[in-house]
Amino acid sequence: MNIGIDIDGVLTNDDDYILDFASKYCYENNLEGFKDANLYEYRKLDWDKNTINNYRKKYFLNYIKNEPARRFSSEIIKKLREDGNKIFIISARYKTAENGNIDNENIKECTLNWLRKNKIEYDKIIFTKPPKTKEIIENKIDIMIEDSPTTIKELVKVVKVLYYDTRYNRNIEYENMIRVYSWYDIYMKIKEMEDL
Repeated sequence: MNIGIDIDGVLTNDDDYILDFASKYCYENNLEGFKDANLYEYRKLDWDKNTINNYRKKYFLNYIKNEPARRFSSEIIKKLREDGNKIFIISARYKTAENGNIDNENIKECTLNWLRKNKIEYDKIIFTKPPKTKEIIENKIDIMIEDSPTTIKELVKVVKVLYYDTRYNRNIEYENMIRVYSWYDIYMKIKEMEDL
């Protein structure tokens, strides 16, 4: 099978990172805290675009370089490849495709270094804009592992989705998706799908 894997929220726990570092940023800048911590990404805060950009300049580079991979993700991806599957990292860090930089560091290069550092194997990496449907169709992806509540509605129209459970997506249910809770849960659900 061709398996698509998102980075932020699937290979990493970006939600906890945002909670930790956005609250630190609020403290440092005398800003009001979370309006609803269960919302997706920066919707948790009542920030304008300028504040979000300033926060990202200060803390996003640290996140993409140093946030650890989710437990067992590297191990399971290696098992999936050993089982004969192809792994496609499909990330909405689309500005990396435009050679985006923060503090003179190239985001795409930082992402590739992070994947190497965390021993995340893959056959192909794709940087794109949401909802990723065009890339999923073009690369004949059979299963997409995703967490974003803003893209799921479109993804389920074109591919079976393993939906990584988080506080911000618990109220979303669609046909053609299976909720998953960890990387070993992902592996077991993929094996069940292969046996059907």
